[in-house]
Amino acid sequence: MSEHSVNGYTISVTHVESLGSTWIVRVSRKLFLFRRTISSDWFLDKKQALLFAEQTAARLGSGKDAALLRSRKPGWVLDAPEH
Repeated sequence: MSEHSVNGYTISVTHVESLGSTWIVRVSRKLFLFRRTISSDWFLDKKQALLFAEQTAARLGSGKDAALLRSRKPGWVLDAPEH
């Protein structure tokens, strides 16, 4: 398991052996005594999970809030490609 903190948010990448090849990326924020989960995304590949975690850390580190993580449609891409 890997954890990284950015501007009050915690990004954790977890691989659970009992779930097969599943990788889970969770973004949470600590509020007083509790930890609130903002986003929980599941991946079948370590490379995709780490890429998503890096993109999320960069976005949160640039001062943007987690509104996009809460409101986006399912899928592991943070920003929709421009057409």
